[in-house]
Amino acid sequence: MTTGRSTIKNRQATKRWLAPAARCAIPLLMAGMALPASAHNKNAYVANEIDNTVSVIDTVTNTVTATVPVGANPLGIAVSPNGSGVYVANALDNTVSVIDAATNAVTAMVAVQNTPVAVAVSPDGSDVYVANANENTVSVIDTATNTVVATVPVGNAPFSIAVSPNGARVYTGNTGDNTVSVINSRTNEVIATVPVGNTPSGLGVGPLGARVYVTNAGSNNVSVIDAFTNKVTATLTAGNGAEGVATSPIGIPVYVSNSVDNTVSVINPLNKSVIATVPVGNTPQSVAASDSTGRVYVANAGSNTVSVINPFTNKVIATVNVGSVPAAVATQPQW
Repeated sequence: MTTGRSTIKNRQATKRWLAPAARCAIPLLMAGMALPASAHNKNAYVANEIDNTVSVIDTVTNTVTATVPVGANPLGIAVSPNGSGVYVANALDNTVSVIDAATNAVTAMVAVQNTPVAVAVSPDGSDVYVANANENTVSVIDTATNTVVATVPVGNAPFSIAVSPNGARVYTGNTGDNTVSVINSRTNEVIATVPVGNTPSGLGVGPLGARVYVTNAGSNNVSVIDAFTNKVTATLTAGNGAEGVATSPIGIPVYVSNSVDNTVSVINPLNKSVIATVPVGNTPQSVAASDSTGRVYVANAGSNTVSVINPFTNKVIATVNVGSVPAAVATQPQW
């Protein structure tokens, strides 16, 4: 097991190999408003890059209840909207592992293109989108058959991917050319290419789909794209090494993990202000906000933990030990 500074160096070296061209709360607004209840899946899922496993965290008890072996070098993870399936992008063996959430067993391994690093599921659960960093493509998987039904060319070194709440658009953050590709999911064609900041590393879409948030690790900020015009309309300040991004279930605030600062920035996108800075573990990479509780889960690659943040206090309320180098974390979306 590698830890501390050596873990960070190993991860940076891995990213350079993956894409040589790329690497150079407010308390919730209506605190009395009930968050949508999760009818299916109360777990958070963590892809552990070095262990080749997924840790399953019970979000009620904040304990790991299962560890699932997957493919080699898992870097991306997503949960289906109905909570029944978990999809894991395995960068070193060019596959996606399909996990049955009811049994925590891998039921399929889907071959995709070179170096899959990020994954997202359509709101109706029918399609899975996989960003292939070294192929500059997105693989589209039909979940009914677990086969690739389309391949979409995108920008250089796509390291992140997200789907709009209505399923009409798919977005990739392309670290090699500092752009976001906008895909029409009906035709599987790129309909716009949006210039953003330096080294876009994470993507998040607001709950209404009107705004797309892009973390720029090289410029320490967040580009805000208007989804109707496909233009950047604002830039939000974040911490050093802005990596992952997630929005609260009601769209405000926005959470950004800062991999160099070891913090999470809590941002009000309406007035562009950082309203809290939350210390977390070492080298936070990925962040997810639970739609059922509003709690925020942060994968700390350098300390092999997940930090759990209370959205009302902006404080870490639990630290969960997971596998080696947790690269990504996901919870069930509720569109």
